[in-house]
Amino acid sequence: MTKKTVVVLLVTNLAVSVVFALITLILHGPILAYQHGHHPGADPAALSRTLWTRPLPILAVAVLYARFVGQLLRGDPRALRRVRIVSALGLIGVGWLLLSAEYPAWLRIVQAVQLLLLATLVITVNLRTVRSAFDAPVPVDTRPRHRKAAWTLILLAPVIAELMLGNIPLRQLWAFPVFIPIYGAGALLIREVTRRAGRGLPTMLLLGLAYGLVEEGLVLQSLTSPNIYHAAQWAPRVLGLNSAYTELNLVYHPVFSITIPIVLTELLFAGHGHRPYLRRGGLIVTGAVATLGALLVRVAVLPSEDPGYTMSPVAAAAILTLALLVTLAALRVRRLPADRPATPSKVPSPAVTAVVTGAAGFAFVALLFPFAGATGSFFTHGAWGFAPMAAAAAIAVGAGLLMRRWTAARAWTPAHLVAAALGATVGHAVFGLIANAGTGPDRVFLAALILLTAGSGASVLHRPKEEAGA
Repeated sequence: MTKKTVVVLLVTNLAVSVVFALITLILHGPILAYQHGHHPGADPAALSRTLWTRPLPILAVAVLYARFVGQLLRGDPRALRRVRIVSALGLIGVGWLLLSAEYPAWLRIVQAVQLLLLATLVITVNLRTVRSAFDAPVPVDTRPRHRKAAWTLILLAPVIAELMLGNIPLRQLWAFPVFIPIYGAGALLIREVTRRAGRGLPTMLLLGLAYGLVEEGLVLQSLTSPNIYHAAQWAPRVLGLNSAYTELNLVYHPVFSITIPIVLTELLFAGHGHRPYLRRGGLIVTGAVATLGALLVRVAVLPSEDPGYTMSPVAAAAILTLALLVTLAALRVRRLPADRPATPSKVPSPAVTAVVTGAAGFAFVALLFPFAGATGSFFTHGAWGFAPMAAAAAIAVGAGLLMRRWTAARAWTPAHLVAAALGATVGHAVFGLIANAGTGPDRVFLAALILLTAGSGASVLHRPKEEAGA
């Protein structure tokens, strides 16, 4: 038995825990129906709350396991002691769940597999040969990492995605931490996967699309729900989807929730380049936290926004399959060449670039997101809703093609990239100020964020070229 054997068992148990939590999340309805039959006199609301919260301790234990991976590979005896304690507690917890028969028989198969893995882990970490392997001095890990950059990205992603669109009013600012794990860990995970694979913005955008499918389609069920956010009224539903809402979010999340926060963080910490911010253990923990974040949003948001809807297993499977296909496509995008040949195309000044991306960001959101009392996209009704949808699609495609041409030009600089990212951020925040800020304090708060963002961009653009491009 070796250190790697312990790590393999830990990671396998982590994977099974995540699978169990995702099954509970996706197949909430059938599982709850089984529990109603198993406890006919129980309060349905209490059973529902218990069902949502029960996977959380299991995933919390899995996060602890992931935290131990790097320490175990370095031979840290303290990590082994912690794994011995946590694995024993996990074995007791999963064993109790299995014996209590709180889940259908087909789901208890997953629990039985996890119980077997935990039993194997408990036996393994208590073997004399394994314990003796952790007696050697712990080597120092010298691989580069950047915790400050990682935490900056973790906080920046939910600020841009939620706060700057005005989705969270000041009176509900206490709820902002709920979104940090799913947005922050999600953006960080996508950044690490992209850069470790040696890929760039196209991969980020595609992984952001997969993120949007998971968050909106599986976690919030908002792509298919006829009730949530009144999204079914924005435009006609197509194939069971809220068409305008789906178009908005499957562009919004790749751009504003994922790519722009990553780009701005990498520009803030340009000296670190495209190297990973995390080591292997941190990457595993980030993935587990993102999964926990998805469950947290599901538990905290869905019961209040759309308590009576559960999407069909067929729709859930279709969205999950599409997200997996998009992820595979993202990882098949060709690697970034070491020296990409630049084209002689002209590009506008950074200031003009900011205006263009700001106008595109504002127009895209304004065309799809109802505001000023409207119930449909851009004040339309019925089939007329397809008109602003077509216009928004044209803006998204046009902006994408323009950015592709500009970024390939010799004249494109880091200052242009700063301008493009901050311009789009300000543009969508201005829409949030107009459409979502409902009180005076909310308007002041959003206006302050907009001025701070615009001022930061202006200060960068007015630096000498050598400093701005550093």
